[in-house]
Amino acid sequence: MDTEDAVALDAQNKELTDSIIKGDGDRAAKSAIEISHHREHVNDIVDTISDAMNIVADLHEIDPYPVEKMESCEQAAEKALQVIRHKIRIEQSKIVGRVMVTSLKGDPHNFDKTLLMTMLEIGGFTPLDGGTDMEPNEVIRKVAEMRPDVLAIPLVSSSAAKNLLETASLIVAQKPKPHVVAYGRGMAELPLEPGFGAVEEDSLAALSRIAELLIARQ
Repeated sequence: MDTEDAVALDAQNKELTDSIIKGDGDRAAKSAIEISHHREHVNDIVDTISDAMNIVADLHEIDPYPVEKMESCEQAAEKALQVIRHKIRIEQSKIVGRVMVTSLKGDPHNFDKTLLMTMLEIGGFTPLDGGTDMEPNEVIRKVAEMRPDVLAIPLVSSSAAKNLLETASLIVAQKPKPHVVAYGRGMAELPLEPGFGAVEEDSLAALSRIAELLIARQ
């Protein structure tokens, strides 16, 4: 890539990021399509979309967004993800197992959940929608109902940390107990007890860990 192409790509990435931050879904989708044009792989665009939602979360912590504004940002990110979904490259898996993905009450948005669900589907896994904005006891009821092999929980902000810790303590009593994979930027400074489960940086790392756990149980 020459300098001119790099500058153009930076401008396109900025346009995509700005459109998500402003909650402009049509513009976000258009930007994602333009960046992906004539490209076989778009995983870096997924990173840009995810980074944009991290910026939204940061802004929300400084000056809380109204619910409608946060929803519009999340919908814009989802639209951008949807238009490039067919080009996302994830190694196809023949691994058998049920993965429940749920987001907890206290997080400002659910995009990390949506992203992992999308990656699981593309990768050939069996994703189960464990709900959004969930209280710990609601998560436990879902686990008892769906009986997943792995429970994946994104954490966007520290505000949901208490619910994650409570959920983890309740999971211990479940039989059979699912493997827990927690992931996301909100995990960075969270004090976790030994044996909590797996902790990963982002959705892609969580996907890899989920695959490892399911392979190990076969």
